[in-house]
Amino acid sequence: MALQKPITDRIFECLHGTEECEFETLVARHPEFTWNELFQEVSRLNRTGQVIITRNVGVFTLRQAPVMK
Repeated sequence: MALQKPITDRIFECLHGTEECEFETLVARHPEFTWNELFQEVSRLNRTGQVIITRNVGVFTLRQAPVMK
């Protein structure tokens, strides 16, 4: 049995190579996680400055925060 990648890795894979990703797209791509699990992790990543959440009318998008040196 293959080991499942951690939820954080899945989120960053979705963001890799794209400017932003809608939260609902993330949920659709990863049915192995609940909406709530993904939301909690995205919220944690936002609080730690690793992703930026943007809210539009009925749509949440996320993007990877720029790396600070």
